[in-house]
Amino acid sequence: EEMENVRPSIHMDAMAFGMGCCCLQITFQAQDVDESRFMYDQLAVVAPIMMALTASTPFLKGRIADTDSRWGIISESVDDR
Repeated sequence: EEMENVRPSIHMDAMAFGMGCCCLQITFQAQDVDESRFMYDQLAVVAPIMMALTASTPFLKGRIADTDSRWGIISESVDDR
């Protein structure tokens, strides 16, 4: 009867859980400032879509988590307070 009131939780007790979240970083090189501005303007439109796609992976240690992005997991894994 006591176990009925216990809420399931995900215990991530090591820094590797936050730093283990995969990510992709891309570096672009432009020929001049005009090309840099053009690339920035194009990526500014795509960035929110990419953020939404990466936010749709809420599985941690085999359980579904109520998270919108990985930033909270990464920041909490390295917070020593």
